[in-house]
Amino acid sequence: MTYQHDRDLHLTHSPERGYWHFMLYIEPPAYTGGAINAGQQLDTSASRYAAEWRDRLTPCTPDALHVTLVTPDEAPQLWYPCVYDDPDSPSAVAGDGCLCWQTFRDPITWLPVAVHHYRTVTGNHEHWEHYTYAPLSLPDGEQLTALIIDREADMVWARTDRGTLHILPEKQTAGYSAGYPGSGPAELARMIEKIVASDGYDVTPGTPNQQPAATVFSWTSSHAAAHTQELTLQQLMLLCRTGVVA
Repeated sequence: MTYQHDRDLHLTHSPERGYWHFMLYIEPPAYTGGAINAGQQLDTSASRYAAEWRDRLTPCTPDALHVTLVTPDEAPQLWYPCVYDDPDSPSAVAGDGCLCWQTFRDPITWLPVAVHHYRTVTGNHEHWEHYTYAPLSLPDGEQLTALIIDREADMVWARTDRGTLHILPEKQTAGYSAGYPGSGPAELARMIEKIVASDGYDVTPGTPNQQPAATVFSWTSSHAAAHTQELTLQQLMLLCRTGVVA
């Protein structure tokens, strides 16, 4: 019988044990990645929301999930120290530049985060790029109170009634975007409809493969959606009723 992950595997977070049950996708010897959770790449320097998420991350030792976030050639570098910690590190360049990777976890979802540090010799250019996975739901019992379109980080976020910021749950190949007539805005429109129908409690990805309501899709694909903004649950409800958010 063909394996069906939607039927045979349920990814859950246990507050008592503190981790996600996670499925890996492996094509030896070339590639390892997440099979269900969508991969995310964030520049946290330009977005206040990405910075808020970044600032809660906790350092940790690398494990198998971090390996899925990098290429096979980069995987050994997860264990090499940064030039700031060891100028003779294999990741150091001339004792001052750096091409290291550092590993973290999101303490709320326990999802892995790998951060690539790029620093030129003398430090004229320095950059940190964050790689992680989107969750597949919000924590049990939490209600979405705001959906955030973040153009600076090219992300969509969810804030819950506990004030916690999450990457909007997303599955592989079903990403969100806004401001043009395409599959990303259509997926976002379908997610908005699901959120509104559940009063903010069902924020699971994998919306039905059907056309969203014309009023919602017209907005998500318009210039009105193509800038950073926070939409409250009440505004999302208004959008579904009228096609506008204010």
